[in-house]
Amino acid sequence: MLFEKKENQKKSIVVILILAAFILVLYWPVQHYEFISYDDQLYIYDNFRIQNGISLESIRKTFYDFHTGHWHPLTMMSHMLDWQMFGLRAGGHHWSNVIFHLLNSVMLFVLLRSMTGAVWRSAFVAVLFAVHPMNVESVAWIAERKNVLSTFFWILTMLLYVAYVRNPGWKRYVWVCVSFVLGLLSKPMLVTLPFVLLLMDYWPLNRTFFNPAMEAQSPFAGWAGKRKTSFLIAEKIPLFALTALSIYMTIYASEYTQNAQDFASWPFMDRLFNVVFSYVAYIKKMFWPVDLSVFYPFSRTTFSQFSISILVLLAITFFVLLYVKKIPYCFVGWFWFAGTLVPVIGIYQVGLQAMADRYAYVPFIGLFIVIVWGANHLAADKLFLRKIFLTAFALAVFLLASTASHRIGQWTDTETIFQDAVKKDLNNYIAYQALGQEMGKKGRYQEALSFYEKAISANPMCWQAFNNKGLILKIMGRRREASESFQQATKIYPHAAEAYHNLGVLCFEEKKFNEAVRYFSKSIQIKPEFIESYNYLGVALVQNGRVEEGIQYFRRALKISPGDKNAQTNLKIASQLQAKKQDGDY
Repeated sequence: MLFEKKENQKKSIVVILILAAFILVLYWPVQHYEFISYDDQLYIYDNFRIQNGISLESIRKTFYDFHTGHWHPLTMMSHMLDWQMFGLRAGGHHWSNVIFHLLNSVMLFVLLRSMTGAVWRSAFVAVLFAVHPMNVESVAWIAERKNVLSTFFWILTMLLYVAYVRNPGWKRYVWVCVSFVLGLLSKPMLVTLPFVLLLMDYWPLNRTFFNPAMEAQSPFAGWAGKRKTSFLIAEKIPLFALTALSIYMTIYASEYTQNAQDFASWPFMDRLFNVVFSYVAYIKKMFWPVDLSVFYPFSRTTFSQFSISILVLLAITFFVLLYVKKIPYCFVGWFWFAGTLVPVIGIYQVGLQAMADRYAYVPFIGLFIVIVWGANHLAADKLFLRKIFLTAFALAVFLLASTASHRIGQWTDTETIFQDAVKKDLNNYIAYQALGQEMGKKGRYQEALSFYEKAISANPMCWQAFNNKGLILKIMGRRREASESFQQATKIYPHAAEAYHNLGVLCFEEKKFNEAVRYFSKSIQIKPEFIESYNYLGVALVQNGRVEEGIQYFRRALKISPGDKNAQTNLKIASQLQAKKQDGDY
């Protein structure tokens, strides 16, 4: 027994080294990659909230930060720390994501090995997780720190839960709750974790009375001790309570930024059809990950697509329920996949995407378990079949790693990743919009206008394209057309704070200060932390002779962002004007 334990430890060290090598070789180039002009600016390089330094006050403010449409204070703290270390050097931010992915892969292996005692099967699952191309988005996209960070705490919570089950006690359970809270503070994706723990209670922890036949399936089976279902559910009540709180905060955050799609813009039946079709699309992408994209625009699912998809899902579900006792890993793995996708599958729709590669980061673990344990089960006493499966697995890992390497290369910069998205879908309006922004930054204004026109053609309701098109027209001196474009953005989306701000800037530059004040006030009303609008509004008021009111807006800007140079300068000038006015020199 002691010899076996030492032998397993040696195997585990080899596995961990292999996992680390795979990930470091695959993701080594990202240290030279740039920020992506799609959420990276929202989270990092245009986010004054993380750039004011780490302090108790800045940490406190992360708990009140909803500007991204999400509530994940721990994620914002991690970006804050990265900014302190790396600033605008994107490579450092990329490396943080890679390190978390490496840790997640190793911890996943340790978790499965600790629960099942199966070293190589656990290793195979971890390798698939480490190299699968669908997981590239979560690692190579800096803004997806929330995904890799929350998964770190997801797996850590499960490891702590296994330790608690081995030796039950309230102190160990407290650590489970602490890790779970940290995960929820990273991303609300963990709301399904208590249900996954219930699945683990059935297999492989074998804590239920449902399947006595499992006793002989693993050297670890039975060590957890049997419990009634009512006890297992009651045991998770603190976790369910934390889940409810996280769901409330998530809904509040999405409504705070008006990020949730209402049923008028996206009807329930369209969502339902998309949900069913997306489940099957995710499964397809797991086996055939060659059509990956940074953004999948919503398109109506046909009735035939819906019908075929629901038949596939029902057939799989029927199979795993029929053989729930004989092959429990299929039941657990399938419902792990199906259940953990629920928060992001689109019934409560946040954002405009039909699906996303990053959403499969945790759910695919369930399918990997089904594949690996299923292959082992089929080839249990068949040496020839085992050799075939091992060869197939090695080939699959090689192909997946090669595809992942190619996919990683597409995340080099904004232009590369969105040009790839356009090639795969000529109606990808978000890709055109992002490319327009990138061309605008590079001074390629005619190309920027062309991309914005394509975005509008693909989706006439894309207010961002109208707003950004207006900015380019303004730079080109076509101010009347720019104003019309900004106005159109506000008609499409009444909460377009940026468009109101841009209208205010146009009026300000034309010395129409009363109109400018109206637009800037509207912008701040929609987006209470819009620092640039505070500064313009303050200056417009000062220019209109309302110096005291202007000073108040500069002070409000500095309260939001104490390090804002423009607000500091404007406040200094306005205070001097006020002093002169009081002395009668103004």
